[in-house]
Amino acid sequence: MTKLATRNSIAAIMVGGLMLGGCATVDSVHHAQATADQANSAAAAANAAAQHAQATADAANSAAASANSAAQAAAAAAQRAQTTADSAAATAQQAMATSTGVSQRMDAAEAKMAAHMRRHHGRKHWRHHRRRRASAPATAPAAPGS
Repeated sequence: MTKLATRNSIAAIMVGGLMLGGCATVDSVHHAQATADQANSAAAAANAAAQHAQATADAANSAAASANSAAQAAAAAAQRAQTTADSAAATAQQAMATSTGVSQRMDAAEAKMAAHMRRHHGRKHWRHHRRRRASAPATAPAAPGS
């Protein structure tokens, strides 16, 4: 039995020694707590910086979306302006074609009139009217039947 008690006491001494060897001092506990507090404070500051960065990124994303929307509106307006310009150019070409046709018809009419004037109202005709005017009486002739 003494052997058993000796064995148990030796085991208890060894377990106690191992337990005491693993214990920390008060200073080391305070140091570990201070280090943990510093790490927690640094983590909180990093979290605040990350939240600020996220807010800045969200604002930049919103501004980019707004700029994209404005660019799309400008592109649509430019497309409408191009369509209007194309339509105006087509209308101007039609007007030019009509104007050219009218000009050609006027030139033809003027040429016909000039030929008519040369043929039927030449210099003799005007000389004849000049003579009649010069020999006509100053008073108007009486109306027939009066």
